[in-house]
Amino acid sequence: MGMTVPTGAHGSSNPIASWWRSRYGARLLYEVAICGGLLLIYRSIRTLNKTDLAAAFENARGVVRLEEWLGLPFEDNLQQYLLDHPTIIKLLNHYYIWFHFPAAIGLLVWLYLRHPDRYRSWRNLMAFVTFTALVIHLVFPLAPPRMFAGFVDTMQKFGPSIYPPNALDGAANQIAAMPSLHFGWAMIEAIAVIVVLKSAWRWLIVIHPILMTLAIIATANHWWIDAAAAAMLVVGGIAVYRVVTAWLGDRRWSWTRMRFQTDDGLEQLEDHANRATPTSASPAAESLER
Repeated sequence: MGMTVPTGAHGSSNPIASWWRSRYGARLLYEVAICGGLLLIYRSIRTLNKTDLAAAFENARGVVRLEEWLGLPFEDNLQQYLLDHPTIIKLLNHYYIWFHFPAAIGLLVWLYLRHPDRYRSWRNLMAFVTFTALVIHLVFPLAPPRMFAGFVDTMQKFGPSIYPPNALDGAANQIAAMPSLHFGWAMIEAIAVIVVLKSAWRWLIVIHPILMTLAIIATANHWWIDAAAAAMLVVGGIAVYRVVTAWLGDRRWSWTRMRFQTDDGLEQLEDHANRATPTSASPAAESLER
């Protein structure tokens, strides 16, 4: 005679528990907490070392000398040309502001919702580039072109203005020009879209870092070499990720064991536990059948 005993844990579904285990539950709250914490750290570091103007101007003069040695000191010529087209300047001012944080947040949300298997690697790359850049900002303060004669602060002149006229005022660090996170994030966003999507239209995203490069130079917020430094950081971050993932293979970090372990090893342990359970319960089952 057979008898089925319903178990509350497996016989019924709990919608709250299902939601909590899904990627819209605990995992999403975890990612929000990580990104929120990173943003707070970013904001805090950006307020440090914003008063070392002497070093910032001396470093900027060194950048100008390097660009002259390379034969590519073109920031002033580009800005002077665009100043004759105020509509373009105003559009680039807005592009500089509205396609920095919103585009980065949009990329992470899109990856998390539509391509969750790709999300973590791109989030980690953005965090690596951002905080490496912040360290460089601290040890190598750099004044932007708009603080020098011969350049126009287009945001002060045409708006919208996001920096106070006095570089020592406000919460932002105005002498953190190199590397340019505006360009670095735009480059990451473009590469991510190109790598993740398969459509031929994905290549249109290349316009984004091109426009951002034009924006950071035309607004006199960065030297062109600041964008080059950011590009080197992005490429270096991707190279480091490739090396680390090749070394780790299918291993992942276990906080309970404090070491790397493979998914295969976990599956073997689970299989062993599953095979051991029926064996230990078989005498009781046999007695009930008798």
